[in-house]
Amino acid sequence: MYRAVLIEDEDLLREGLFWTTPWAEHGFEVVGCAGDAVEGERMILEARPDLVITDIRLPKVSGLDMIESLTEKIMCDYIIISGYDEFQYARRAISLGVREYLLKPIDDAELLLALDKLREHIARRKEIETAMTRPDAPGEPLPTEKPAAEKSLGDRYIDAALDYITRNFAKNITVRSVADALLISESYLTKLFKRKTDRSFLDTLTMFRMREAVRLLEETGLKVYEIANRLGYQDTQYFSTLFRKFAGVSPSEYKRGH
Repeated sequence: MYRAVLIEDEDLLREGLFWTTPWAEHGFEVVGCAGDAVEGERMILEARPDLVITDIRLPKVSGLDMIESLTEKIMCDYIIISGYDEFQYARRAISLGVREYLLKPIDDAELLLALDKLREHIARRKEIETAMTRPDAPGEPLPTEKPAAEKSLGDRYIDAALDYITRNFAKNITVRSVADALLISESYLTKLFKRKTDRSFLDTLTMFRMREAVRLLEETGLKVYEIANRLGYQDTQYFSTLFRKFAGVSPSEYKRGH
């Protein structure tokens, strides 16, 4: 049974959702309800739920601002409910990793479908998190490596992201595709990279590719354009520019010097 917190300032709607939704039948237990984002955030940090269902327009602080505040404090999934069908809200919700966006008045069938989808998503995410707690979980060492037992969940997600990059850096990957593979939000992974590695995702990906470029220049007879293509760069000039920034010389100069 997964834990859920419900945040809605309309008392009638909040009570109606709490009492009439067959939560248990869909794998959830509501462990807390709140009428505003301030109380809701406190409750979320105490209850550590798997799912948060929140309105956007709340007293004091909006539901989206609350979610953004929680991004680096807790890992959970979100369903947004709102009376506003405006793209600006949906776009920001997506950027924060919100999985479902429901409009008022809430359709019971849509809510139950969203719960079923989130239940499956949470189950897969927890499988990934469990796998990352193993002492032998893959991943390139962090700049300040810790014993596996001392790593936070954020450390483990970075390890998993670095492992994914190691295996896929020659493909057309993005921070979104890596976040999707780990079943976390793009914004959360972006912040983790800056906080844990002091580099952006793109800088990290480029570093992996340039290291491989050095190896290929030293150990193979591949031409520069062939190496660029192998590393996912269709524009050889762009690849050469990145390599010069990394190594101080062009790929051709490096090959001759080596």
